Amino acid sequence: MLKTNFIDVIKSFSKEEIKKFSEFANSPYHNSSKSVIKLVDQVKKYYPDFENRNFTKEKIFAKVFAAGKYNDQVMRNLLSDALQLCYDFLTAEYLKKDKFAEIRFILTELRTRNLDAIYDKNLKLAYKTVQKEHSLDFLYFENLYKLEGEVFMNELTHNRQESVYPVVVRQGELLTYDYLSKLINHIIDMKVNETYYSIKDTDSFTKGLFASLDIDSVLGKLKASSEKEYSVFLLFYYRAMLSLNGKEEDYLKFKELYLSNTSLFNRSTNYNLITTLETFCIDNIKINSAKYRAELNQIHRKSIELDLLKLYEEGYLNLLKFWNIFINSVEINQINWAEEFAEKHYTDLEPDTKEGAINFARAIILYKRKDYEKALEMLNKTKLSQFLFKLSIKTFYLRIYFEKGDFQSAGFALDSYKQFLYKNKTISDAYRNVYLNFAAIYNDLLRTASGEKSMGKNELTAKIETLSPNVYNKHWLIDMSNNFK
Repeated sequence: MLKTNFIDVIKSFSKEEIKKFSEFANSPYHNSSKSVIKLVDQVKKYYPDFENRNFTKEKIFAKVFAAGKYNDQVMRNLLSDALQLCYDFLTAEYLKKDKFAEIRFILTELRTRNLDAIYDKNLKLAYKTVQKEHSLDFLYFENLYKLEGEVFMNELTHNRQESVYPVVVRQGELLTYDYLSKLINHIIDMKVNETYYSIKDTDSFTKGLFASLDIDSVLGKLKASSEKEYSVFLLFYYRAMLSLNGKEEDYLKFKELYLSNTSLFNRSTNYNLITTLETFCIDNIKINSAKYRAELNQIHRKSIELDLLKLYEEGYLNLLKFWNIFINSVEINQINWAEEFAEKHYTDLEPDTKEGAINFARAIILYKRKDYEKALEMLNKTKLSQFLFKLSIKTFYLRIYFEKGDFQSAGFALDSYKQFLYKNKTISDAYRNVYLNFAAIYNDLLRTASGEKSMGKNELTAKIETLSPNVYNKHWLIDMSNNFK
């Protein structure tokens, strides 16, 4: 099989990109090598798998150079040229998507060619592009700063010194806002890593600098000069405070301001901002499950309303995103809504996960409707490779066996469940213990239900509360405990 960097790159292309790349390769402006055109035409025949006994360097070479004897160095050079053409294609495609970069390049060329009238027209267009609705992102202030930089160069080019100073002042303001916006995002990234990787909070220079900032004076200046710039910066600031402090008052401020300004931002920025709301709710479920699961469901519904399930419109729906929305709605007994969501959106998942995900979702719906036998049949069809999903599947086997009174199967499933936890070395001890605590209480429930042990409702509930919040499926355990006297 032919294995090269060139093949690795085009393997990542969509059908539409393969078509565009072929047209790109056949364009004399982009490529003057007829051999590369022939190579691309031959290679694309093996898309998307690029696996065939005829797909070798020697046989492809023979198709490109019909009369020539195989020469490995010539083939290597040809593949290298094709790889460079791939890079050129990807660059061109990226610039098509980045309208602001395209406009800036045009402005620079118009300025250096002294095309003043056309330059002025395009400068106005550039400002409209940066400011228009559904276009703003975390580079908003940077883009405005770069435009002022272009204006600065234009004033110098035309020797208009008296006009330079106001531009420099405006540049300084935008540079400050841009720096602070990026500092805020950096602080958030630090906090996320500290939380998820159990890194001890450090007295870093960056955090110290952020804490010492006079944000009120910055906000005051912004509010006096531009309502839009003020709203954007204030939103970024509220997001940082929510991430750092995790207080409900910060959440409510951020939520209110964001939901009233969603039309300002582009898709990826909206996706990240609404994910911040989701993350706060998820982090607080352990404190007040009913309250924050209900709130999370409302945020999920808003995400669907705004068409923000996927980061990229043409991309796949993230499996964890899909599952969080589904399972949260199940946990608050929005069963019909959960079913409708799963059936409508599972087709947006990656091909290798969609069948496993919908089978698992269907199994849970059947379980919630107490159709235990069909739920077990569906679970048996569920194949998902991710560790957390495997663990979740095993948990539902335990729940179903217990609720249907099949204590023997429950005992075997419990042993398998604990072995699975002990053998997996990729999770932390703290995370493993949350599930082992569930297993311990489940064992008490099982032995009590089967008559091997005598534990009352109060004793079981007290034991669960002692382990809380470090116990998985706490509310299900309590519900089952309530069946005893």
